[in-house]
Amino acid sequence: MFKSDKIFGLSLGAFLALSCVVLVTAYIGKLPKDYVGTIAYLMVVGGAFFYIGGKIPVINDYMGGATVLPLFGAGAMVAMGLVPQYIQKGVGAFMQGGFQNLYIAAILVGSILSLSRNSIVRSVYRYLPTIIGSQVMAIVFLAIAGIVTGYGVFEAIFMIGAPMMSGGSAGAIATLPAMYSGILGRDAQSMAGPFLGYCSIANVISILSAAVLSKLWLDSKHLNGQGRLLMDESSDDILAEESRPGSDKDYGKLGAGLMISISLMTGGYLIGAMIPQIHGLAWTILLALFLKAAGWISDEFCDYANFWFNFMLKNLLPVLIAGIGITSFDITLLGKYFTFGAFFVIIMGIAGAFIGAMIFGRLFKLWPLEAGITAALCSCDVGGSGDIAILSASNRMQLLPFSSISTRIGGALMILEISFLMPLFVK
Repeated sequence: MFKSDKIFGLSLGAFLALSCVVLVTAYIGKLPKDYVGTIAYLMVVGGAFFYIGGKIPVINDYMGGATVLPLFGAGAMVAMGLVPQYIQKGVGAFMQGGFQNLYIAAILVGSILSLSRNSIVRSVYRYLPTIIGSQVMAIVFLAIAGIVTGYGVFEAIFMIGAPMMSGGSAGAIATLPAMYSGILGRDAQSMAGPFLGYCSIANVISILSAAVLSKLWLDSKHLNGQGRLLMDESSDDILAEESRPGSDKDYGKLGAGLMISISLMTGGYLIGAMIPQIHGLAWTILLALFLKAAGWISDEFCDYANFWFNFMLKNLLPVLIAGIGITSFDITLLGKYFTFGAFFVIIMGIAGAFIGAMIFGRLFKLWPLEAGITAALCSCDVGGSGDIAILSASNRMQLLPFSSISTRIGGALMILEISFLMPLFVK
């Protein structure tokens, strides 16, 4: 049964043997305190949980076990004290040192450049109205939940719901508290902890929802676009995308793809420095979309970026998710702010966002499931790492550019909406 199983291209026996070397070195305190030791540890932990998650039938089939388990497993290891402090510090430095951005650059640029020009042009102008419709429906559902639970409309919308839709953890712990402190006269730091807790709970629910719904509606011909966003995508567009090669025997082209992805991300951050009102990551998306739609980047360059995208996706996803689990997934926060009332409010907010995205997505001829996952679930998470986990759990990583729009631009839109609504409740 296990003879043909492979982890990172290795047989199960070879992976276990190499893992023993890494783990013994790690737990006697001799793991190199640099990127070599950190990557080795994350490959062992991430690879093991990724493999185990893929072997548990119910969890893998309905909860995205192969991609979700490294997140929960690594987070649980930290909570139980099974990850030494020096390794946690190394993983933190590794993630903050740019690995997550390197991965995001590969996914964003590669997935955009691998699309047909027609698909890109037709997608963008339909997507933003879908995000706004999703947010409006979420606010309505949050208000209803506030009335039902006794929290009240104000508490449900602004103190529980808004933190999970304000652009990820940064919006929850920084932007919203700073804005609220000026309006409400409260200490910003006192609000940051609860806001991050609610955002983290929403993140978990969104990940599980993406995994379950993508399985439940797997064969739906009316809801599931099988990873495609546009309902009216022509067969020519699909064939154009599928005809592009996903890999090449010339490994030098991987280097070209790496250079293209990080250069476009650098360009996005350069524009962001000049126009700081929009995040550099959002500018990266817009830059790649513009170059592709305008036809200013060759098919050859697009293929290089796609090769690098596939390499990162197929080899380093478990490493990334385990790193997120160790550094950003604090299970203790979930328990601290977990109450039935808050849980119900959060579920209602996510449900409203999802239903709104499906309705407006359908109106603008987007596949409802893909619209719901990207415009709704990916706006109710902790940010970029949450987007990756949600799309991984639903097997739709190619939609990361749109989920990033939901997180960055959608988060900014939500903060703008909240800034207009809150004064109506505060006298």
